[in-house]
Amino acid sequence: MRFAKAVFLSMILATAACFAQTHPQAPVGPPRYFGAIDLGSSGTKGELILFYPEAKDQLPKSFSTKIIDTSLVSSMRDNKYTPEGISDAISAVLLVLDGLKKEATKEKLPVEVYYVTGSSGVALAANKQDLAVAVKKATGIDMDFIDAKAEGFYGLTSAARQEHDETRSIFIDIGSGNTKVGCVVGDIDIKNFKNVEIPYGSKKVLDAARKKSPSDLVLGIDAVMKDIDAYYSGESENIPCLRNRQHIYWTGGAAWATTTFMHPEAALLQSVKLTKLDLDRFEKELRDGSWNQKQLVFAFPNNTPQDVRAAIRKEEDFDVNDSAHGVINIFTRDQILSGVSIMQTVLKSSNPSAQINFLRLNDFILGFATDKFEKEFVK
Repeated sequence: MRFAKAVFLSMILATAACFAQTHPQAPVGPPRYFGAIDLGSSGTKGELILFYPEAKDQLPKSFSTKIIDTSLVSSMRDNKYTPEGISDAISAVLLVLDGLKKEATKEKLPVEVYYVTGSSGVALAANKQDLAVAVKKATGIDMDFIDAKAEGFYGLTSAARQEHDETRSIFIDIGSGNTKVGCVVGDIDIKNFKNVEIPYGSKKVLDAARKKSPSDLVLGIDAVMKDIDAYYSGESENIPCLRNRQHIYWTGGAAWATTTFMHPEAALLQSVKLTKLDLDRFEKELRDGSWNQKQLVFAFPNNTPQDVRAAIRKEEDFDVNDSAHGVINIFTRDQILSGVSIMQTVLKSSNPSAQINFLRLNDFILGFATDKFEKEFVK
């Protein structure tokens, strides 16, 4: 997933208009706009969201997102944010907020409210309230924090509501500091969300791997996977939905990297299906070092027009090679291998035959902010 990918406003508004035309029975009132900022463990991103308060079956549309890397978590000392880390995070929040406001002004969007939310990794700091106070002082916005269960639930609802299968799917979000896995049993409500938080993400795996095998990082990663396997197997033993569901939504940097290299022809698609074979192949290439050495193979359908093929190749080149946002300039081989290995480990204990779905521009913030917006503004 290219975290900084922009979705053109005109395309989204056209999509929204088409949706309204194909659902004439939906009582679509005036759209409302709000901004949501996700202050995460390694970066801060924002979205402007178009919401139809009177049409419960109409999906919110997120049409702007960007990310700014920060040192908030990496600069922590004794489980506390440093003044320097907080300052860095505040600068990022201000930049994102300013960017969202400028876009809203440019497009004449009447944004009613902005939210700032700290992800589950950010919420773990002992002095998180210092961060909230700093955000309030700098922006005038009261900052919320979200735990791993809520982050997983809103990630699932953000993804699955697009295909109306929240109760048939598993959600797996592999971050840098932890991994969220969960499923809903019963009505779509957070109280019915069954989840496991694995205390390892792609970067934490590497920290642990270096301790286990200082001279061979790949061996160290394999050793950490044994710990994750034991932990997840035990935690999920009493949660049957985590083992039996046939559909998985996978998000995070490793998911985006896998999709980018295994299915370059899907660079312009919002939803991309992956298989266990894709993961096996990509993991092998990561391990032998060939993952970024081979020419990408575009499996275009025969009837794909030449101009579409050219657009896809251009987008794929951006996803891979862009100096600021391309896979090879954001992640190391070891970070991607860590994330893919976590996914493989979870699959082994859940359902290796499940269909895996990667959604671009999907994260918890859309589900969280929409829920918050509905509670505060929709009567």
